[in-house]
Amino acid sequence: MEQETIESILKELNNTNPQILLSMVVTPDGLALAYEGNVDDFEKVGALYIELQLMCEKIMSELEYGELEEMFIRSKSGCVVLLPIGDKGLLACMSTPDVNSSRLQMFTWKAVSRLFELM
Repeated sequence: MEQETIESILKELNNTNPQILLSMVVTPDGLALAYEGNVDDFEKVGALYIELQLMCEKIMSELEYGELEEMFIRSKSGCVVLLPIGDKGLLACMSTPDVNSSRLQMFTWKAVSRLFELM
């Protein structure tokens, strides 16, 4: 039941913005709990996202900038946004490069709030 609800939240997130190509929930140990969208190796992608989160947390800690709230990376090929779901996991989204980042942020924060309550 929980799995279906997580998947439905991800599906709704992808449907709200056609520029979102992939959304996934990753456990703290790097396992993909659920995903919506196209990805060849979702387990590898999930592990890479956790590695990125750990690196960003280290940077924030070293700079004494407080807790990590959000990571956003843009390239010519697309964007990646990562948001911690408390200590329960990570919401990760990949999008096209022309995504409206403010709109993406609004929808992903809403999804994180729902996922946090669920998990």
